[in-house]
Amino acid sequence: MLTPYLYESKSNPQYSLANSAIIILPDIFGLTDYTKATCEQFLSQFEQQVYVYEYFYSLNSQANVFTPGAMQEAVEMMNRMKGEDFVQPFVDVLQTIQSKNSHITEFIVVGFCFGGRLAYLGGLDERVNKIVSFYGAGSHQPGFYDAQTPLEALCEVRKNDSNLEVLSLYGLQDASISATDRDQTSKDFAKANISYKANEYYAGHAYFQQGRPNYDQVAADESLIVLKKFLR
Repeated sequence: MLTPYLYESKSNPQYSLANSAIIILPDIFGLTDYTKATCEQFLSQFEQQVYVYEYFYSLNSQANVFTPGAMQEAVEMMNRMKGEDFVQPFVDVLQTIQSKNSHITEFIVVGFCFGGRLAYLGGLDERVNKIVSFYGAGSHQPGFYDAQTPLEALCEVRKNDSNLEVLSLYGLQDASISATDRDQTSKDFAKANISYKANEYYAGHAYFQQGRPNYDQVAADESLIVLKKFLR
């Protein structure tokens, strides 16, 4: 582990020659066992270094792990956090990784739930060339960062950037993300001329990771196939 808030697989050194790395932004429960398992899964599937950034560290200087019984505490942390609490610390994370791995020049950000919202803001840094947002609710929350929504901020900074690709994955039974929200995301990226793809599955919120109540193996397996194609 490079820092208390940055988890990395012990197998990372096997892929020390890759010029890109994946950074996972977990859901609001932090450095859970299922998030660490996802880190290992991605490392074996995509054969490049994978890290998990626990972003709530910027609020309380702790590497947080919330149990399902601590849902209220995790939600309170989420409600406290603004985009400004994420953007500069995330830049520092990229620099920390590059200081250890000078060959890494590009980053892929994969976010889940609230981390899926923050993943869009991760793309404000031009070293990020691919963004994957799993059921990233709140991407159109007004005033979340610099008086803008996360999508407005990303589309303003990376407009017409042919080096950026974005993939959003949704569960159609996810009440936290409406069809209107999904449609607006597509329109925002089209207007900004940013490469964008979206996939929808007949599943609920947080369907991808084993360990979440709504885990759906069919939707998760199909999403992994899409993810493989996207990260080629």
